[in-house]
Amino acid sequence: MKKNFVLLLSILPTLMFGQLVTSIDKDSILIGDHITLSIQADQLDSNSTWPTFNDSIGELEIVEVLKIDSSETENGWTLSQKITITSWDSGYFKIDPFLVNGNKSDVFYVYVNTITFTEEDTELKDIKEPIKTPVSFAEILPYLLAVLVLALVVYLIKKYLKNRETKFEKIKEVVVNIPPFQIALTELEKLNAKKLWQNGSTKEYHTNVSEIVRTYIENGLHTPAMEMPKADILHRLTQRGIGTVSLDALLSTTDLVKFAKLIPTEIENENCMKIAFTFIQDTKPKEEVNHG
Repeated sequence: MKKNFVLLLSILPTLMFGQLVTSIDKDSILIGDHITLSIQADQLDSNSTWPTFNDSIGELEIVEVLKIDSSETENGWTLSQKITITSWDSGYFKIDPFLVNGNKSDVFYVYVNTITFTEEDTELKDIKEPIKTPVSFAEILPYLLAVLVLALVVYLIKKYLKNRETKFEKIKEVVVNIPPFQIALTELEKLNAKKLWQNGSTKEYHTNVSEIVRTYIENGLHTPAMEMPKADILHRLTQRGIGTVSLDALLSTTDLVKFAKLIPTEIENENCMKIAFTFIQDTKPKEEVNHG
């Protein structure tokens, strides 16, 4: 009776934590070859533990750690995992036991062998030169045909251009100068269509609005603006009799968003675009207004 009780105590941990099976697919490899270490254990409750593998197991390098697979059983779950390992040194290596659910894995020994050479391989030999063979006409023919076709194409192009010059006069290139206010309005329309602030890119939106307006002020109103502080821009425009109240609000908001990380409201985002359109429309050249 006492012996049976002792035997029951000895097997009790296995019954609680489930069966552990570990194996390797080979115990002898060449340097750099792979070995697969397999682990399978029963998980009987949520307190069961599983080992974590990082870069190496002992002196063997881990190449890949696959995800843990699980399958349901009558008593819980069976977990399994495969780890690919290798070594870049020769010799005997030991895979020490590790704990899985309180149970120790088996001990494995791996022999890593170097590449063997025969006696003939021990003597260094010069690299043999490529064998030279005569070039046949069939090998040259495709290149000759390609040269002839290319020469024919060049000849036809030159002939076409020469005939074209004799029949037609050269057409002077017409340069279309787009006024700065039209460029600015077009850029604002493109920016508005991107819906940047609606998609969370608020800073990019206000940065672009500021750059479009400042570029228009510099190119269309001939007032330095790209690298100028807001106060200097407003002062120069006021001296020219241009209203700057709305422009002041626009540049203040865009500067706060760019440099002070202000999070504007939807109304402030929409107003910036409206103010930019209105300012450009109100300050564009009068000649354009009459023709537009």
